[in-house]
Amino acid sequence: LVPYLNLTATSTTSSATVTIVVSGEATNPKFNFSSVPALPEDEVLAQLIFGRSMSNLSPLQIAQLAEAAAQLAGVGGSTSLLQNLRSAIGVDDLDVITDEEGGTAVSAGKYLNDRTYVTIQKGDKPGSGKAAIDLDVGRGVKLRGEATDAGEAKGGVFYEREY
Repeated sequence: LVPYLNLTATSTTSSATVTIVVSGEATNPKFNFSSVPALPEDEVLAQLIFGRSMSNLSPLQIAQLAEAAAQLAGVGGSTSLLQNLRSAIGVDDLDVITDEEGGTAVSAGKYLNDRTYVTIQKGDKPGSGKAAIDLDVGRGVKLRGEATDAGEAKGGVFYEREY
C-alpha cells in the first residue's frame, strides 16, 4: 500500500504569492510551483525560500537555491556544495539568513559535544553579530546564552520535545 499525496501550500511575500502542489505516490512525489504574478520556476523558488528575487540573492544563496531545485527534481547528489563547505571549514551547520528588510547574515554552528552547541552569526548591518551557546541539560530542558557585538547579553531556559 503506497499513499497518494495531493497537498497544496501557499505563501505570500512582498512581491508574489507562491503556490506549491505536491502530488503523486509518496515514494515518488511530484512538485509543481506557480505564482501570482507568474514567475519562472527559479524565481518562484527564490521567493519561497528567501522571500526575495533572484537578482537580490548572494552567491551562497544562489548555490542553496540550485541545490534545492536539484533535490526537488530528483537529480541532487549525495554531497552538496554546502556540505563540502561545512566540512572544509569544520562546522556542523552553515546558513545564509535574510530578513524582511533585505539584510543578510551568515550563521555557522558547531557541536562541541553531544550536549553543547555553539552558533556564531554575522550580518551585513552594524550590530548584527551574535554568538550563542545551547546546553542540553536533559529531559528536554536546554539552557541558552547569547551575546551580541552591540554589547547585549541574554539567557534563557527552554523546553523542547521531539515526537
